[in-house]
Amino acid sequence: MYNLRYHIASLVAVFLALAMGLLLGTIVVDRGVLSTQQAALVSGLQKDFDEIRAESVVVRKSNATLTAFAGDVVPRLVDSVLASRTVVVITSPENADTAGRATEVIKAGGGVVAVATFNAGDLGLADEKVAKAAGSALAVPAGSVTTSMVVEALAREWSTPGDARLVTKALVDANALKLSGLPSTSGAGGAVVACSFDGKPDGAALLLGSALSDALRASAGVETTERGDGTAAAAVKAGLSAVDDIDTPTGQVSLTWILAGRASGFFGQGAGVDSAYPSPLFGSK
Repeated sequence: MYNLRYHIASLVAVFLALAMGLLLGTIVVDRGVLSTQQAALVSGLQKDFDEIRAESVVVRKSNATLTAFAGDVVPRLVDSVLASRTVVVITSPENADTAGRATEVIKAGGGVVAVATFNAGDLGLADEKVAKAAGSALAVPAGSVTTSMVVEALAREWSTPGDARLVTKALVDANALKLSGLPSTSGAGGAVVACSFDGKPDGAALLLGSALSDALRASAGVETTERGDGTAAAAVKAGLSAVDDIDTPTGQVSLTWILAGRASGFFGQGAGVDSAYPSPLFGSK
């Protein structure tokens, strides 16, 4: 026997069926739309990838051409720019590779290279033996020796031809310093600082680089793209110029221009640089 409950149940069943039908239909339609969108997306990505791959081939070819061009031009560009100028490379054992790169740049510019290698941070003055030797050379008690006193003495000795170099000899004898390429008859005409210990730039080395800078001499803190230890940025904070990519053609030109007094600033590829290289290289008309 049919009653009101039966009719209500029937109506509910009908509406439920309609709702299920609409839901299933929507899902089917959505899946069809989604499939179409996926296909369009894949097609678009493939097109973009093909374009990027084609552009990459062009860029690689262009870079190879520019690299070859720089290799031909840079040696002639820097040739004789540092003629007869003696540049002291201030370094540490862990920066030997960077110091070697700096040496190559200086020689390519026609300069003469002297290498000062400190075996410990702060000129090794934390060692009592070194402090005592420095104090003796400075004629002051070992306990009174300061970094600035030794820096001033070394800068004077290295930039003055004929100086007795008592402090230099004291540090060498105490095994705190190795100095080569700077005979007593010549003086430093600039400095390159590539000196760090345990991956941290040495403040005393940067002070020495600054002390070797004046109106006639220039100094710079340097790094390579292969080994960045913060020396370049620290040099800038110390008031020096800096180059963070001396192992590249542009870095080679930048360092040469700085040492020749043609440019100043922070050049390279990393954060905080002023520009990739000194521009214009030959001044503006």
